[in-house]
Amino acid sequence: MIQVKVRNIGIDSITGAPILMLADINNEDDIYPIWIGVSEAEGIILKQSGVETPRPLTYDLMKNIIDQLGGRVKQVAIVDKKDNAYIAEVIIEKDGEEIVIDSRPSDAINLALRFDAPIFLDENVVNKVNLQEIKEELKKAESKEEKEDNIETVEDLDKEVGEIEIKKEPEIDEELEQFRKMLEHIKPEDFALKPEEKKNGEEK
Repeated sequence: MIQVKVRNIGIDSITGAPILMLADINNEDDIYPIWIGVSEAEGIILKQSGVETPRPLTYDLMKNIIDQLGGRVKQVAIVDKKDNAYIAEVIIEKDGEEIVIDSRPSDAINLALRFDAPIFLDENVVNKVNLQEIKEELKKAESKEEKEDNIETVEDLDKEVGEIEIKKEPEIDEELEQFRKMLEHIKPEDFALKPEEKKNGEEK
């Protein structure tokens, strides 16, 4: 198991579905992408951007319930994959005991963010991509296309795949657009995922 953090949310250039990018905290070039639903992505973006809603939304409500029952989310983990769906666990600590709850990764991570709990995953379960390798491929593509169409410079491509952190709401659309441009240069097989694993924007 390795510990990861939410790096950002990208957009699948083929399906338009959100892609949750989890980065290894010890090597942020190692990215573990998971296709998630729109509402789950919105929950992550709202939390990461610090936006407060007038009334508690679903994940805030879940946190309030756990708090009121005297528990806390100790950690979450993506532990398995069954029938092309990732399996996660939410570990709740209450009165000195640990309660393990079956969960989807996106729900577990939404809760982890609200409890500032660590996020783990089994690197043998979730497929990994390396941003450095992608950047090198983009540079090769840029070099080839530049001779034909005089497209963006290598420095521009570096910016698109560089550090992208979700900070404030006004910056989110711009960041997602930058990541969308990067994904347009990447084929689905670069993520080592089968097309059916991202059908309908669901976690597969």
